[in-house]
Amino acid sequence: MITQRSERLKTATQQVKRVTSPLSIIVILVIVALTLRLLSLGERPFHHDESLDAWFSLRFLNGEYNGYDPVYHGPLRFYLTAAIFWVFGVADITARLLAAIAGFILVFAPLLWRKHLGIVGTIGAMTLISVSPTMVYFSRFGREDSLFLLLTTSFVILFIAFLVNPQGWHPTALLTTIVLSMAIKESILLVIFLFGVLTLFLALQESLSRIKQGTLERFPLLSSLLISGIGLLSLTLILIWVGDSGGNETIIKIACYCGLLLLVIVGIRVFSTTEKDHQPEISIIKSLREPNLKQWSISLVIASITFIALFSQLFTNFSGPNTTSAPYGALRNGLTAGFQYWSNQQSTGARGDSRWHYYLSMLIAYEWVILFIALFGIWKIIQQPTLFNQTIMWWALGGLIVYSWAAERMPWLIIHILLPIIIIAGLGIQHIWETVSTQKKRKQIACSVALVLLIFVAFQSIKTNFDGPGEPNELLVQAGQATPEVIAWTNQIHELNRVFYAENGKHLSVQIDSDIYWPYGWYLRDFPTSTYATITTGNTATLAASPDIIFLPQWDRNLAQNLVDDYAIFPYNHRWWWVPQYDAGFSSIADTQTLLINWGQWIWNRTPWQNIQGSPDGCPSALAGNVYMKESVLSMAQKKEVWNSPHLTPSLIQGGSLC
Repeated sequence: MITQRSERLKTATQQVKRVTSPLSIIVILVIVALTLRLLSLGERPFHHDESLDAWFSLRFLNGEYNGYDPVYHGPLRFYLTAAIFWVFGVADITARLLAAIAGFILVFAPLLWRKHLGIVGTIGAMTLISVSPTMVYFSRFGREDSLFLLLTTSFVILFIAFLVNPQGWHPTALLTTIVLSMAIKESILLVIFLFGVLTLFLALQESLSRIKQGTLERFPLLSSLLISGIGLLSLTLILIWVGDSGGNETIIKIACYCGLLLLVIVGIRVFSTTEKDHQPEISIIKSLREPNLKQWSISLVIASITFIALFSQLFTNFSGPNTTSAPYGALRNGLTAGFQYWSNQQSTGARGDSRWHYYLSMLIAYEWVILFIALFGIWKIIQQPTLFNQTIMWWALGGLIVYSWAAERMPWLIIHILLPIIIIAGLGIQHIWETVSTQKKRKQIACSVALVLLIFVAFQSIKTNFDGPGEPNELLVQAGQATPEVIAWTNQIHELNRVFYAENGKHLSVQIDSDIYWPYGWYLRDFPTSTYATITTGNTATLAASPDIIFLPQWDRNLAQNLVDDYAIFPYNHRWWWVPQYDAGFSSIADTQTLLINWGQWIWNRTPWQNIQGSPDGCPSALAGNVYMKESVLSMAQKKEVWNSPHLTPSLIQGGSLC
């Protein structure tokens, strides 16, 4: 009796450990992920795009937002950020809070796929999302990409669930997710195209696999690899075929391609029927037919109402902003302006980095550990090509192809490629665990290696996000990143204006060139607008009469020649960046050592490098200019002891360059 009780107690204890141990790890991950995303969230100077997002959100809160314009994306994240402003107040931290929340929620995505990933793979994927340098960086970056990735992931979760076990509510959720994504970013077009093609090929795969006594039926692995290979190859070819065409030509080419795929699928099913071969209903068709007509109708109605609400500013404005990129009414802009703007961009050449291997280089630079682990996940997918495995593989490789093809290569787009790779890495972690768990020695070695890699990734993440965040020795920093001087001058202007108003009974007159207006448009949002002006550049550019403070970039400094009062002139660095030539100067095998040393020094301590041949073109640099301040204002500031010498703000920049 005692022995039986002891065995039951032992069994119960083991069950409790199996439950509480993963739960404890998940709780720790939640704390780590939340800390990495919220700690010192407002300290990094705002990027150009961040300041625009915050400013438009504030305009919506104040009832001054004119409506959706694809140049600035939106408008959903403006509504949500405005709500955060309304609840928590307007500040730099709250302007970035939406991105941080979305990035934090993404940590839980692997939990919904735990049956496919396994418990170890799930925790592994959650850990990588929590501490990945890139995922953390853009969870702390006040753009729309973190939120868009959350909705894309939600779409993939629903997509897989709909194919595996279709429910009546799935169409509503899928269509609504698409509409919400449309109201965030035009990249939803790539997602729809990517998974639309995947749906066609899944249907093709299931049709072929049911041909009796066929090779594909007897060799399902070969079938999966063949169809997936054909799919990715076809996806690549169609993107090459579309090329740099824009507007209606792009629509026609993509429509022709998808139509051809449909004809192939229909042809296969007809061929099978004419041979009197029993053809069971494929799951794609079954999934589409599972919801009844009423449920589909309700889904369309809900999605339509959601679309109208989002693009009409919650049913308050149907006119639209009436700009070149959004010339129609609010609803038509929502339906067509985004695609027209995006397709036209494809013919203008690459925006951002022009190199086709940009994302591959960036992933290797920051996430080589994840890429290495993902190789084991790919092997797992080859061994077990399930619907889930194939979908995640398609999402990762297809995403890499379409984003590398699209004419906009920016660092924040990396997360849309990285997340599915992390899920594949989760599969790899589970595969490794299952392989070594039966042998104690191998298990100890695997755990030791995993711990070392985790510490390294965490160290790199902390270095990237907290050790001089926003400095251009980080490849994630894009050319719109403001220098610390911007914040220093902002604080100085506010302090000067306070003293100047007390002395003279009026506010300072400040003028900023339009080329360097952002992020001052956000930072000086509370400055008296009657004396705060933007200098319009061009042939008609002029300065107001004797402004107290003037900000000019180097190409517009000639505007200061007509100033009549005495001015103190301070050198000024507005933005900084570094666009390294990853392979520039690599002309022979002898350059290999230098290239590897450059990369090694950067990965370990973020040391920028020149091109191998010594050219300084790859060195970090700055958008420079001058700040002009009246001598009388400067004397007053020094006399009142409020002059903080913002031009001497500590930074990496020396003489306009970081080299």
